Amino acid sequence: MTRSVRILCRVVDNLGDAGVCWRLARQLAGDFGWQVTLTIDRPELLARFGADPRMAVRVETWPAVDAAPGTGAQDDVLVSAFGCEPPPTLRAALAGGPARPLWVHLEYLSAEAWIDGCHGLRSTRPGDGALEHFFYPGFTGRSGGLLRERSLLERRDAFVGSSGQREWFARLGIDRVPGEWLVTMFCYRDAPIAEWLAAVAGGERRWRVLVPEASADDALAAFLGRSLAPGQALGQGRVLVQRLPFLSHDDYDRLLWSADLNFVRGEDSWIRAHWAARPFVWQPYVQAGGTHHVKLQAFLDRLGAGATADAMMQAWSGAGALAPAWRAFDAGLAGLAPRYRDWSAQLCRQTDLATRLVEFCADRLQ
Repeated sequence: MTRSVRILCRVVDNLGDAGVCWRLARQLAGDFGWQVTLTIDRPELLARFGADPRMAVRVETWPAVDAAPGTGAQDDVLVSAFGCEPPPTLRAALAGGPARPLWVHLEYLSAEAWIDGCHGLRSTRPGDGALEHFFYPGFTGRSGGLLRERSLLERRDAFVGSSGQREWFARLGIDRVPGEWLVTMFCYRDAPIAEWLAAVAGGERRWRVLVPEASADDALAAFLGRSLAPGQALGQGRVLVQRLPFLSHDDYDRLLWSADLNFVRGEDSWIRAHWAARPFVWQPYVQAGGTHHVKLQAFLDRLGAGATADAMMQAWSGAGALAPAWRAFDAGLAGLAPRYRDWSAQLCRQTDLATRLVEFCADRLQ
């Protein structure tokens, strides 16, 4: 049955929240044929992700929905992403009546064990009786799963090693030399990037570090002594740093598929690194009281890649000495690759988030 869904997104960090919501909207429309409206306060970001106006997702700027009484009352499902509270007109539609939408809170991804117990719970808002349901992404069959389009793995496998990949490298100006390893860098400002680059520059392996536009600007300038514009590259020791333009979602996937190692952050790029089936280092968003270290450890326990991977990710998030952690991780990288591939394959055998969400809604809309 075709359903109509409205996804609400208030952008927090310019990329991650909007990225997750756009991927979900695109998949619900493309893979399931749902009628999708994405209500977002920063719609201009979608063009940077590669959104095409001809795609079957209606995009609505956040203030517009407040100006239309009754808007959203006919939606089958209302998804509030990442704690986003519906604006007054939509909130009123949730308060009662036989045709009120199914209200689903799409929560942040975590590997913590409590996620499984909270996924699918519901609560009644005091005062008006609005019924809210909690949908938690996660890494187990009892959670809400992870975003993964139906065609993703086939597209990945067809791209890697193809003439199309070589042509794509050429378009981005990535001219790899024999013996050079490729690493992508997407991180938060507080990552120890300059320290890591110094360790890489003094190491034994040759690395080309690909950094998308607007990421790690200050740290790169501090290490290289100058800023790099998209397309420019500058070497120091055993490392060559190359700045890339901001990539669309599809091109960013191709970048992750092509690298020997990926540094990722937050949620959206972290999920996509899993589907690349390549080694990665994840940096969680810093939270008060060191909560991000708890989240990191919960994930490391699930990943089970061993002490060197654990130490590297902990050091990358400020818990431990980076240089020795990197040396051990770098030396053992080839041996770690099979574990990351197995982990990716394990997750790929699970049902994806959009499918679980569709089933979740169908069970409650009968």
